[in-house]
Amino acid sequence: MMRRRVPSATALLVGLLWLTGCGKTSSAPAAPVALPPQTPSPAPVSPLVTSASSTPRSTEKSPPSKSSLPPNTDPKNLFLVSAVGESTIVESLNATLPSDEFTLATADTAKDSTQFVVNSVGIPSQPQYSGSGKADPKFVLPKGFSPVKAWGYSDDGLPMRIECKKTESVLALVPAGTAIIGSDEGDSQCRPSFKVQLDTYYMELLEVTVESYERYRSDLREKKKPAPAAAGNASGDRRMPAMGVLFPAAQSYARWAGMELPTEAEFEKAARGPTGLRAPWGNGKSLWSSREVTTVGSYAADCSVYGIFDLANNAKEWCSDHYSATAHKDAAATASEKELHNWAGPKTVKDMNLRVVKGDGPDWSAWHREGHDISKGHPDIGFRCVLRIK
Repeated sequence: MMRRRVPSATALLVGLLWLTGCGKTSSAPAAPVALPPQTPSPAPVSPLVTSASSTPRSTEKSPPSKSSLPPNTDPKNLFLVSAVGESTIVESLNATLPSDEFTLATADTAKDSTQFVVNSVGIPSQPQYSGSGKADPKFVLPKGFSPVKAWGYSDDGLPMRIECKKTESVLALVPAGTAIIGSDEGDSQCRPSFKVQLDTYYMELLEVTVESYERYRSDLREKKKPAPAAAGNASGDRRMPAMGVLFPAAQSYARWAGMELPTEAEFEKAARGPTGLRAPWGNGKSLWSSREVTTVGSYAADCSVYGIFDLANNAKEWCSDHYSATAHKDAAATASEKELHNWAGPKTVKDMNLRVVKGDGPDWSAWHREGHDISKGHPDIGFRCVLRIK
């Protein structure tokens, strides 16, 4: 267990944290990301944890200098608890104490939390992912999509959240810029890392659910068109990710909704952010050990810097790229000579039936990748969609 020393300045309560090791919830929040800022929302709030390998965003407060900390402090046990950068040190103990429960003055998501699980939180009036910019009057979304105005606009005037009217799903803005793909420390098919320039796109906050996939099938039947087979888990909870769906059917669903399946690069940027974190929550360890697939959005800490859920845990997900074990090596060689723009994998591969699958890697590293046969219904593979902005 852990004990805390809390500075006296932590008077403003926004969260409740249990220092009880790793854990997960078993039921999904109700529409955690579609609620407007004025309504309490179950979007996750996690402590800001620093570690030796962390890569903080530019908006983060710097941790206190080493001279202000006790000697030999483990950086994994240091996190900020106030806007002015006050620190809390947690220490190992052999027994549970009443002080194992404490409040935080501020909290943030997608950081290096190696030991903590948020039990319940209070949400600020303006969510972390809302924008303060002004709408660009020249920007027009494709037909069938509308901005969720309550979440505001980016500095470039783009809506931070949009809704697909056909699927009733909410999508998050992923701004144009650099994505770090792959790793220099993963297994051979993930090496080496390289950079890709990606245009702006929106990604669904949650995996496509059984309910949404059934709505698609019903629409096709009503229009007297052939409908694909139901998801492999169609008889279960309709809030579960639709799994066991053949790649062509997932691709058809995306196009029916006016979207596409993400590329491997788009998936990784959405999960790793612009700085190439190891996982959506940062470079630290995961907050759970179970691999149970649950209803979408149940893993509150599995949330990226863009506010997108379930990119590390829960169902694996189809990507549009053809799979090659040497794709990263080949792409890195090309990137050394010219900039890669909207990289979408190799054009030709030995086995054209294999497509890239992302998520749910051995240690939940976002660079993990697999190749799976598109003609088979894999019971643990789901999908989500993206909308590319030109």
